[in-house]
Amino acid sequence: MQFSKIIGHTPLKARLIGNIREGRVPHAQFFMGPRGSGVLPLALAYGQYLLCEAPGPGDSCGTCASCQMVAKLAHPDLHLVFPIYLIEKIRTCEPYLPDWRAAVLEQPYLDDDIWREKINGVNKQLRMGVDIAAEVMRKLSLKSHRGGWKVMLIWLPEMMDASMANKILKVLEEPEPRTSFLLAGHANDRMLPTILSRTQLVKIAAPDPGEVAEALHERYPDLTTEEARTIAGRSEGDLLEAFAMAEDSEEELFVFFRDWLRACYGNKVAENIASSDYFAKMGREKQKGLMTYSLHLIRQCMLQWQDAPQLVQAYGEELEFTRNFSKVLNTSNLDGIRQALETAHGHLERNANPKVLFMDLSYRLSDLLRMKEVAR
Repeated sequence: MQFSKIIGHTPLKARLIGNIREGRVPHAQFFMGPRGSGVLPLALAYGQYLLCEAPGPGDSCGTCASCQMVAKLAHPDLHLVFPIYLIEKIRTCEPYLPDWRAAVLEQPYLDDDIWREKINGVNKQLRMGVDIAAEVMRKLSLKSHRGGWKVMLIWLPEMMDASMANKILKVLEEPEPRTSFLLAGHANDRMLPTILSRTQLVKIAAPDPGEVAEALHERYPDLTTEEARTIAGRSEGDLLEAFAMAEDSEEELFVFFRDWLRACYGNKVAENIASSDYFAKMGREKQKGLMTYSLHLIRQCMLQWQDAPQLVQAYGEELEFTRNFSKVLNTSNLDGIRQALETAHGHLERNANPKVLFMDLSYRLSDLLRMKEVAR
């Protein structure tokens, strides 16, 4: 992964490269940012620059043997550690390494939900335990194969067990010369303070809407400028979300959402059961995408209800829907509808049973949509 392939973050990329060229390479760094911001690609690009045999002033060369190996995530001095399902027979990352390489090469902005689906364990807990810590220690005890840097990349360090975190404390604080720890994750509140105190924090912000829209245009040339800008605005800088929106049929999402809300309003239980069956068969990302899309349309309906049509970001059938549905909203149900959808999205991120969640949400919306405004 080269810095030039990463969307946005131009000042940060220049600063990271400048630090390396000036010989200021921290022994451990924590690349932290929101989902879809590029924490993993940035860490990989940094590692590739360290290992490159002919780095330039603005990027790794991309053509030397080391760069070609890093591009395949197969450099002998690039050690990869990531959360797995800890089962009796598999306690280290090595057996999962081919799957993880394939997942990252397919989608460098990988998140834990996509990783779960890749290894067929949607509702299982990903972890890193003491056996993975021993694996880290063993790999770092080896000499550099190519006589340069050794890079230890730990993806989603917030999923380390306390046993692993405590075991790697010393080597994290005092690694051997020309060893770089690169942690790439999304949260520091789930990590031991002793780990955080031994790493230099690299804060990564979400790309701005203009950068996201430009990336969408490049990746999906059939998108119109208006469509790219709309998706960029909805995604709020989450590139994974933006890519999912561009790939999924907006029309299909709209029809499903519209018909589902109509069934909720009419309290049509049989139709809601059928919708929940369909929802349960979606992948986790599409389920979350539907909730995000639902929240977007509800917000547009709220703007119509508040008599601010100039702020509405909806077109065609979506726009007609917002005008009609806004008539159902009132001061008694508006906030409850928003909260119900936001709560459902949060539960999906915590691996709730999708069928049960969707039916419960349908019942809640049925009650809220038919709620009359209470006179004050």
